[in-house]
Amino acid sequence: MTGATMPALRKLRAEDTHLELVEVPVPQAPPGWAVLDVTYAGICGTDVHITHNQFPSWPPVTLGHEFLGVVASAGEGVALVPGTRVVSEPHSLACGICHLCRRGHAELCAAKRSPGWGIDGAMARQVAVPAHLLHPVPDGVGDLAAALTEPTAVVVSGYERAPVPLGGTVVVVGPGPIGILAALVARAGGSGRVVLVGRPSSKGRLELAASLGVEAWLDDGSAPVPDRVRDETAGRGADLVVETSGSPGGIATCVDSARRRGALLVLGVPDSPLVEVPWGVAMNRALDVSFSLSSSWSSWDAALALMARGAVDPAPLATVFPLERWQDAFAALADRTAVKALIDPSRLDRSSL
Repeated sequence: MTGATMPALRKLRAEDTHLELVEVPVPQAPPGWAVLDVTYAGICGTDVHITHNQFPSWPPVTLGHEFLGVVASAGEGVALVPGTRVVSEPHSLACGICHLCRRGHAELCAAKRSPGWGIDGAMARQVAVPAHLLHPVPDGVGDLAAALTEPTAVVVSGYERAPVPLGGTVVVVGPGPIGILAALVARAGGSGRVVLVGRPSSKGRLELAASLGVEAWLDDGSAPVPDRVRDETAGRGADLVVETSGSPGGIATCVDSARRRGALLVLGVPDSPLVEVPWGVAMNRALDVSFSLSSSWSSWDAALALMARGAVDPAPLATVFPLERWQDAFAALADRTAVKALIDPSRLDRSSL
């Protein structure tokens, strides 16, 4: 309907904070694009960085690059049937002709403008996205789990770079959403033993992981984690360590926990461009080090397949907030009372208006 509007959570200016819930026009579907009714939109660490102007964005822009939706309308040339549940890769406006796109890595294209920071995202009732980025959600996957496909795909992409060792020991450092998902996917991927490590500030998240069957260690300073890893692997060390904290302490723990000729997978994003790394230890261990960023095309289908067969269920990580309570959602992440906050644009909480 011409002139129709909807509330959307927008970054209004390229300065610290400046998030507001404002009315914006309802999106239309140009050729090759689809408009989705948003079921849930997840808040990512990137959204926090965008909020504080620590990540590039093109304001005014609606936040939200992790989302589940239902096809509402499709532009010319799009065969998707309205009513189809879908999730979307956040790789819109990748050029398709650079060396990365032509190698199959549109996720790393310099021209990419993802929903949520480069184009309008999903923290609104509807969002428009390129249809070729959409993946239908299998019938057996619930909405809460499907809404976490993007972070699950990020983890799967990492394991495409540094494969899960069949029957081997995997140590994951950092029990945020990516860390917990990294442990769950490693277990589903054939590891013999998976250990998730976190500091006392993350005790609640470790307890959640333990309730999901993940072996969780509290790093309270009473004994060095690398020593315990070696003690429980006959002096060898972990076959694969996964760094998801982005902190100097987490990085040091990972490097020192790995066995010689072991592997280190880096998924954590540091707060600073320069981070202290025990480079000499890594060299002495002859580690294979892989950095992984964003998500490959293949990782999305793999993530959904793992959910469809019940091998990975991210749903227990989610806490849902109505769009009008977006400030509470961000606060819950900051004080660690929520692992993964999801925004539901369809729910209205008039008490917060």
